[in-house]
Amino acid sequence: MTGSSHAGMTGSGAVSLPELPRILHATNAGQASWFELAQAVFAGIGADPGRVLPCGTADFPRPAPRPAYSVLSGKTWAAAGLTPLRAWQLALNDALSAISD
Repeated sequence: MTGSSHAGMTGSGAVSLPELPRILHATNAGQASWFELAQAVFAGIGADPGRVLPCGTADFPRPAPRPAYSVLSGKTWAAAGLTPLRAWQLALNDALSAISD
């Protein structure tokens, strides 16, 4: 990750990143189910989010087992002194705006 990519994800200005001898997985602030994310995408593109229907994990089998609940923590990111990432809704809105231009 570069300072400019970190600035884009956080919505902040340029930032100096410390040298980290590891990989940090990052996620925007907040949490959402796949259902909530899909509804937000539909709303963000002007489609009716009511068309999105929830389904359970058992109703949508995948090759690899999936946990019933998994939210990534930002603790390691914060402990590294990095700026917390902005809310996922803000990042989604910016991403949808960028691809529609």
